Amino acid sequence: MPNCLLLTPFPLAKPKHGGQVRAASMMAAMRMAGWHVDGVGLFLSTFYPPEEWGPLDIVLESPELHAKALADAAFADVHVARAAARDTAVVDTLRSLICRLAPDVIHVEHPWPWLPLREALPSSHKIRLVYSSQNIEWSARRPLFRLGMKTATSEEMLAATRLLEEEFARTADLVLSISDIEAAEIERTTERSVVYLAPVSDLASRDRQDSPLRFIGDARTAACRYVALMASDWLPNVEGFFSTFPDGLGFLAQDEQIWLAGTLGAAVRDDPRFQTFLGINKSRTRIVGFVEDGEKFDFLSSAECVIVPVTFGAGAKMKTADAIASGRPVIATEHAVEGYGPIVQGALGKGVYVADTPRAFRRLVRQALRDGLPGCAPEVRAQVSLETLSKNWAHHANHLLDRTQSTAH
Repeated sequence: MPNCLLLTPFPLAKPKHGGQVRAASMMAAMRMAGWHVDGVGLFLSTFYPPEEWGPLDIVLESPELHAKALADAAFADVHVARAAARDTAVVDTLRSLICRLAPDVIHVEHPWPWLPLREALPSSHKIRLVYSSQNIEWSARRPLFRLGMKTATSEEMLAATRLLEEEFARTADLVLSISDIEAAEIERTTERSVVYLAPVSDLASRDRQDSPLRFIGDARTAACRYVALMASDWLPNVEGFFSTFPDGLGFLAQDEQIWLAGTLGAAVRDDPRFQTFLGINKSRTRIVGFVEDGEKFDFLSSAECVIVPVTFGAGAKMKTADAIASGRPVIATEHAVEGYGPIVQGALGKGVYVADTPRAFRRLVRQALRDGLPGCAPEVRAQVSLETLSKNWAHHANHLLDRTQSTAH
């Protein structure tokens, strides 16, 4: 059985945000393909609670580093990665793990772990390295500057991030990208081939008959039809909501609501822009909060449509994969489907509906609620399935092993 070490800048015991979900999907796909996988997270202790840490995780303890990362939040990952690479105990622990686990492949999510990994790798190693890019990180940081996250050193940090990404992309034996657009960009800047592996959702294999009916029951009890929105409180998600609905939710009838799941709901409710139209907004929303994995499909598939109002950010958005996988009509901005080109191209207007102005977005939401819109077909859902990811990853990873064996002979 081939052996892989999956190195991430966060724990995977309880994946919550998009990066963790992507990495956890990669781990599941590898195991489905018959690989043994050990996950190692490398992160700052104050960023994740202990109950989310895994047994092999390498956790940095440093109040000074915590303060430094918070003071430069847009580049917190860079600060943690640099500190890890300078910490001999961290590097020695990672080197010891590599020697003990003896992986055939080290698969790295995001560029940050490359800094300590570069220090920890044995000088004569024959391990194949895989760099899995979830975003082109340097370009993803610039939009954050307009949200007040720019400091005196931001341009310098931006340049350092770009150098880090391009170095790792040129060094790795295999480069993966979550976005077809970013795959082409990485190829252009590094002059090497990049494999596009689309985001996936474990909801793609679910069926309404196997799902609990809690949310359908809740909607009937409330005598309303609802639109589903599930996301974290990451700033681009909050800004996307208010950019899409700048004039509040008065366009909805009294029996129509937007139900917000995940930490986004509380962030939207507490935002001053929500208070501007407080009465109408409260009556047209329900803050669902955290939804267990076993109920996500029920939440999304019981809605009249699923919306993805994302207006900036990088990579391909994981929440878009969940929306497609639900089988319901997906109403999204152009930015939300960016990176999904081959998947959504044939579904535009037939399951996936794109609107880039608040007026057009509202019109589609009303149409879904009042007249109905066709949902995503099974063949579209299949393209964001774990099975598809497993098959594609195994094809390229097994080829790496074949190359290693050929070189050895």
